Amino acid sequence: MFKGHGGNIKAIRNDGSSIIDFSANINPLGYPAEVRKVLWENFDEIKHYPDIDCSALRSGIAQKVGHTEHEILVGNGSTELFYLIPRAIKPAKGVVFQPTFNEFAEALRCSGAGVIHCVLKAEEGFHFQYHSTLFEDDKVEMAFLCNPNNPTGQLVEKTVILDMVKRHPRITFVIDEAFIDFVDTPERYSVVHEASALQNLVVVRSLTKFYGFPGLRIGYLVTHGDRVEKMMAQKEPWTVNTLAQLAALAALADVEFVSRTRAFVFGEQSFLFNGLSQINGISPYQPTANYLFIKITGRNTTSPALRKQLLEYGIAIRDCSNFVGLDDTYFRVAVRTRGENTRLIGALNDAVRLWR
Repeated sequence: MFKGHGGNIKAIRNDGSSIIDFSANINPLGYPAEVRKVLWENFDEIKHYPDIDCSALRSGIAQKVGHTEHEILVGNGSTELFYLIPRAIKPAKGVVFQPTFNEFAEALRCSGAGVIHCVLKAEEGFHFQYHSTLFEDDKVEMAFLCNPNNPTGQLVEKTVILDMVKRHPRITFVIDEAFIDFVDTPERYSVVHEASALQNLVVVRSLTKFYGFPGLRIGYLVTHGDRVEKMMAQKEPWTVNTLAQLAALAALADVEFVSRTRAFVFGEQSFLFNGLSQINGISPYQPTANYLFIKITGRNTTSPALRKQLLEYGIAIRDCSNFVGLDDTYFRVAVRTRGENTRLIGALNDAVRLWR
């Protein structure tokens, strides 16, 4: 069984009662209306095999990010691509900047690569700082960096990433930009436009978090065309189903949904941060995307205990104690609607009182 991720509501509560899921960082507005329409109108397409090359979708993504379709590869969620990349490139060792998404290290292990955990320091706010000594081991041939980072939310400037990539041409840098569309001024941090020009840069993005349909599983990567061919040779066929491809195309065409989501999330992000900042016993980090990373500063509780406590209020949070580099005093919550965010603030206020 796979463990250690947010969003598994069926496993959290199976008695049929409702629950507000703050454990998964999904668009609180749900998916674009056109997605439902397109899926309904094309439902009978499931009688046929999906487009094995995702040609129409690759073309749509290419227009969105300013690349050719030959520089894009679509996968069954970005996680499939994280496993595919080291399997195709075969690094001897890989560096993972921790704490971060657990599947980076697992993908390296499954490819037979050694894993070096570079743990960012709590006393430095978990900020990434480039040092050439990070890559002194000449067997390091790959590095994973999440931007903005999950779960801490820390951002790395585009100029820093590109400088690092250019300084180490023998190392493939995999940049996870799953939450970049939720960030204010993403052009300051994203390196997606440079991905095809640099042989050792791969940018991976999710389509299901921002567009609100994680159950369909779809993501993509952008890199040099030669790298795409190499990965295609190692990729299983038909991993992206027809309905997922159609949903992604419909979502990408909805420009109004993007602006509406960003305005909504920025407003609720600020509301939630201000509300949580007033609670003695917890300390939220300044948010950068559609989730907040929070430190428990009060005594007499842990993040696993708090998770269990909040389930009594019908609220699920992400206990972060299983992230490398974090202990049992950290948790993460998604930005949701005003009513739901208000309910979370109230539940945490009640929970903190019980610790004393």
